[in-house]
Amino acid sequence: MQTLKTAIVVLLMMTVMYGCWVSLTATPEPLPEHVVELIEESDSFGDFAIDPGLPDSLASLGISDNADSQTSAADGPAELTFSDAANAPGSTAATDSAATVALTDREGAGLQLPRPDDVSPAIAPDFGRDYPSTQTAQLSLPDPDSLDGLPSTGWKDETKPASWETGVSSTEPAPAPTGDASAMAAAEKAGLTNAIRSADRQYAADQPAEALATLSLFYNTPDLTDQERTALLGRLDPLAAIVIYSRKHLLEQPHRVGQAETLMEIAARYELPWQLLANINAIEDPIAVLPGTELKVVRGPFRAEVDLSRNELTIFLGELYAGRFPIAVGSTPAPQEGTYTVQDKQSARTFYDANGSPIPAGDARNPYGNVWLDLGKQLCIHGSPDRSEPTDQGCISLRGADADDLFGILSQGSSVTIRR
Repeated sequence: MQTLKTAIVVLLMMTVMYGCWVSLTATPEPLPEHVVELIEESDSFGDFAIDPGLPDSLASLGISDNADSQTSAADGPAELTFSDAANAPGSTAATDSAATVALTDREGAGLQLPRPDDVSPAIAPDFGRDYPSTQTAQLSLPDPDSLDGLPSTGWKDETKPASWETGVSSTEPAPAPTGDASAMAAAEKAGLTNAIRSADRQYAADQPAEALATLSLFYNTPDLTDQERTALLGRLDPLAAIVIYSRKHLLEQPHRVGQAETLMEIAARYELPWQLLANINAIEDPIAVLPGTELKVVRGPFRAEVDLSRNELTIFLGELYAGRFPIAVGSTPAPQEGTYTVQDKQSARTFYDANGSPIPAGDARNPYGNVWLDLGKQLCIHGSPDRSEPTDQGCISLRGADADDLFGILSQGSSVTIRR
């Protein structure tokens, strides 16, 4: 009985194997003659609803696949040629115009698309201007367009800001703190001296972000002499310009714009106002940002500290120093010490004087200018009708140009600390 069962199983297996062999070796039947004629006449797969493999966006521009190309399969796939319109023979474009990618549609009209990699590094003109020091002397920051030309191995004598040559010596050893009552003050001064020495080494090693982080910790050190503060700020201001406001990707990896992604959506992801990303990346139209463009981004939100005794507003990105602006303090209402949150932002706001009389937005008498940031409890930070000077009317005022910058830096929800 067992032998009979084994024989049946072997027979079934042989039957299956024979069927497979017949299927693999049999000659396939030819296509019907009318189908062959249809393919030869049309030279297309359209009638069979077969996708030729090109996206609609490329097909609409007249870009064909290899089947339509005059290049043989052995020569490889067809390529798109990238050309610099400004340098093309016979071109009349300005010499500083951005390189473009020329794509031609079916009617032959040229579609000029900017090539993101060739857009010149730039930041908003106002972000690259001077930050006044506490002595009101103008401190010249590096030209934004020349930031890429800064030496990567450290400041050379002819490029180091003059203020880096003054102040705390970074060559002598820092004094060790003693055990008497002045130990704390001595330790703070020793820390600043060591921090400046360390930051100089970090910058020389092409680590400006690390140098900025090292020195930012000492921005609020109390009882600094004018010389020490000048030495500190003379490093912080240009470092902030390079690390935060230039096109260098020193804090975050570049953000590559996705399909149908807007600048507003990107800014919200990084907790920033979209105006800041537009300024840093020299974007004129925030709606039409090309997919694939690499953007300089930083991760917000920014915060602000208002020093009423110095009449100065300082910006921080986390713990990093990010610049400072002079302010004027008014009495309608007078600012009170404390920590507040930016609750609203407006570019046009009616002002009510001490008598409750309204002064509409746009009126030359309106002290808010073009910027109003609501801190709650009737307190606010605002601009000024004067682009070059803050006003002593209102609450906390910045000159008009600085207020425009601040509007693009602080977000709704940013923290603002007021102190004396």
